[in-house]
Amino acid sequence: MKKSRRSAWKRWALGSPSALLLFLWTVMICSSEPLPKGLSLEDSIQQAFKESSTLKAAQEAILGAEFKKKQARSGFLPKLGSQYTYSHIDKPPFVRMPALNLGGIQIPASTMIIGTPDIYSLYLTVEQPIFTGLALTRTYELAELGLDVSKIKLEQEKLTLAYKVKEAYWNILKAQKIRQVAEQTVSQIADHVRVARDFYQVGLIPLNDLLKSEVQLADARQTLIKAENHLLLAKSNFNTVLRLPFEKDTEIQDILSYQPFSPSWEECFQDALKKRPEIKEIETQITIAQKNIQLAQSEYFPQLVLQGRYIKQGDTPSVSGSTFTYGDNWDIIAAVKWNLWEWGRSHYLEQEKIKVREQVKEALTHIKDLIRLEVKEAYLSLKEAEKNFSVAEKSIQQAEENFRISQFRYQEQVATSLEVLDAQTLLTQAKNNLYQALYNYNLAHSRLLRAMGTW
Repeated sequence: MKKSRRSAWKRWALGSPSALLLFLWTVMICSSEPLPKGLSLEDSIQQAFKESSTLKAAQEAILGAEFKKKQARSGFLPKLGSQYTYSHIDKPPFVRMPALNLGGIQIPASTMIIGTPDIYSLYLTVEQPIFTGLALTRTYELAELGLDVSKIKLEQEKLTLAYKVKEAYWNILKAQKIRQVAEQTVSQIADHVRVARDFYQVGLIPLNDLLKSEVQLADARQTLIKAENHLLLAKSNFNTVLRLPFEKDTEIQDILSYQPFSPSWEECFQDALKKRPEIKEIETQITIAQKNIQLAQSEYFPQLVLQGRYIKQGDTPSVSGSTFTYGDNWDIIAAVKWNLWEWGRSHYLEQEKIKVREQVKEALTHIKDLIRLEVKEAYLSLKEAEKNFSVAEKSIQQAEENFRISQFRYQEQVATSLEVLDAQTLLTQAKNNLYQALYNYNLAHSRLLRAMGTW
């Protein structure tokens, strides 16, 4: 029976186009969930990454370091060069032949011309370094490390920017909650003023009580105006960080929530030692310093270069030869260069690079101490915010109950208007304290993640 019903439903749906469209529309409506409105925190971070001029500059630095690496790699390859020269001498080269007596035949002294006063030369050279004391290898390795440093700096800029986005994001959410509390306060005091005015008109309360309520309402409206301005300012700051239009009414998703944080501060510190880009950068700088020492030591060794030359010469600009020279020629030269004595320059250079390495090592120790302190401070702030949130959560329940009782007592004319206004003030303060504690917790959590080298 059930099978026949399904078959009938299927025949109806497929046989009627309008029925099929209605069925599909119903399925879409029932299965779809409302999408959250506004930018999410992750979307905000990615938007900032996309538009940040600081990150773009860091990316340009990476490209520059890549070109420097390619430049260093070209040092291993042969170099092709050319040279065209012209020389002129006052008198052509010659050879003096002394007088000779050959078997009774007297040959007088003479002069023989062996060159021309004008010489044009064209050289094509190919030069290949054979041994440089590993200088080329060290230069290439330094270029690779320089590229690594540029990438690390980009990650560091991302960490800083992500934290700025989070801070601006939490500021908007806090400002929205504070404005919401201000709106509720205005609404509640306005209701109280209406009740007080009715009581005054029937003579149940004096004019002074009514005036106090109206003054409190005016003060609440001023607080609301300030809260709205703070929200506008928070959005403007958020837009600036994301490089959005300054006056854009940016909407974000409400995720101001509390999630307990369980790792110990020592675990956080160990994560920071592994992930913080500042530590990675200095460790890379230590390696760079060591490579610079090895580069300086390469000057202790000889430099061996192999050069091949193709030569064209002549007594005309066309270098097509002359009576005294071949039109073209070639040669191979193996040259060894070795600076045997420079008054200790190479030794002093090596010692300088060694001292630079020791300085960087000390800098690593110092930065680890600073990171330890930063993690500890952020961790303590997070735990303090956790406690404050717990206290604020309890106090708001008490403040709401106190306000409810005060309103009831006032309506029964067993409490004064001042008691209601005081209860309202306490409730407003309790709500603000709650949202402030929640904001401080989320901000402290973001700060701790930044100190740990992540977002």
